[in-house]
Amino acid sequence: MSLLGVDANTSSPKINITPELKKEFPIKAHHDKLSLSCTDCHEGQGDDPKNFQLIGDKGCLSCHKTKQFLADRLKFMDPLHVNPHNSIHDGPKLYCDECHNEHKPSENMCLSCHSNDVKIWMRPTP
Repeated sequence: MSLLGVDANTSSPKINITPELKKEFPIKAHHDKLSLSCTDCHEGQGDDPKNFQLIGDKGCLSCHKTKQFLADRLKFMDPLHVNPHNSIHDGPKLYCDECHNEHKPSENMCLSCHSNDVKIWMRPTP
């Protein structure tokens, strides 16, 4: 068995790609849909974006609850071993902004090491 839970002896593993895996979910579009403004996250930092500080995990988790909540919410990815919030590498020690960014495209950091050995279709992270 391979890390993906498929027979390593087969030439092309069959992986069930759920609709959730294919969703594009950019942060900015999500925040816009909720009518969030810059100052919702950068409260008390004035109105000039040049003066805004990074909000870090504490800021993200003020709305997104806990890292365990996020891992549980993405449990559908667990059988494929692609749930970044339940990763064998970082899991709950992963910082939100390692993958997610409001002002530029998010990165699928898993692919920085696994680009050649994991043949799973995934869009960029939300």
